[in-house]
Amino acid sequence: MAQVIGVMGSAFIWVELYLYTGKLWLPMIYHFLMDYISDLQSGWNSAGWSWNGEITDYIYTVLIVGVPLLFSIWMLFGKRRQVMEDNADLILDLNGRQSMI
Repeated sequence: MAQVIGVMGSAFIWVELYLYTGKLWLPMIYHFLMDYISDLQSGWNSAGWSWNGEITDYIYTVLIVGVPLLFSIWMLFGKRRQVMEDNADLILDLNGRQSMI
């Protein structure tokens, strides 16, 4: 369960990077760096975090899910949102499909 929570927090950042830049290589590099740093800290045990119900577990959960979620919400406003919508249209090629209809 702890690993699912961690991946969910990371996914917020990866999606924002992909939609904002329109490039897949940036989230891939970010994913690699996160795994590499995590493995360095845990002694190459990627599933090294376990939930013990301690206060540090709650703090860690808020940090790995809450902070990326707040960043994602912030990205949904202003010019950032328009850039992401334009990139999503390009990625999905919606303009090309509409012209065929």
